Amino acid sequence: MTYSEHSVHTTQQDHELIYHSKSVVAYDQIDELKEKFNGMQLETKALHRKDLFGKNAHELCFVPNVVIPPKFKVPDFEKYKGNTCAKNHLVIYARKMSAQSHNDKLLIHCLQDSLTSAALMWYMDLDRADIRTFNDLSEAFVQQYNYNSYLAPDRDELQAMTHNDKEPFKAYAQWWRGFAAQIRPPLEEKELTKIFLKTLDQFYYENMVASASNNFAEMVTISMRLEKGVREGRLVKESGPTDI
Repeated sequence: MTYSEHSVHTTQQDHELIYHSKSVVAYDQIDELKEKFNGMQLETKALHRKDLFGKNAHELCFVPNVVIPPKFKVPDFEKYKGNTCAKNHLVIYARKMSAQSHNDKLLIHCLQDSLTSAALMWYMDLDRADIRTFNDLSEAFVQQYNYNSYLAPDRDELQAMTHNDKEPFKAYAQWWRGFAAQIRPPLEEKELTKIFLKTLDQFYYENMVASASNNFAEMVTISMRLEKGVREGRLVKESGPTDI
């Protein structure tokens, strides 16, 4: 018995690619991101051509074309808030910028680094058309804050101060001397020491009045020695105000 071989018939099929729904979503997201990126690029280019807040970068600069010397570093300034003597601040500023005294534009440009609070806002509101030189800026600055000169302490206020017994003497002397420096016209050393002595309590006054120096630094040194004597128990200090 013979068996015929089984024949297998195959039919060629065309396989179609199957796209999963997640892949389609991913492609859509990529296209969307590309559109956003292209839009951001167009907006960035447009910003370079448009005015910023109605002004371009050149107009926003208060001192256009300022020349900053190589290796120049802005000094550390004590910030001016607008409540002290404007002239004193300008003097300190000019001294720290003395190496650039010939560079008017740099002097104008860097003044903002020495200002804060209301004083900085005043600077930001200036019209550069009115400020051609550093002298123009200085005059405007002094005029703006000239009222502080009328609020400066006087001799009566200085003499009315008293040393708090709980406060270290050196700290009190430093604070008092700084306050005295604001008085105009300035106090001579002899008058300064005389007023300072009267602000001290009975203990210091009695121990210093006979040998008080006309030099403020020496007076402070003597007072600190007395303070040390009390702290070590070598001197007895009875607290109580003085009326001299």
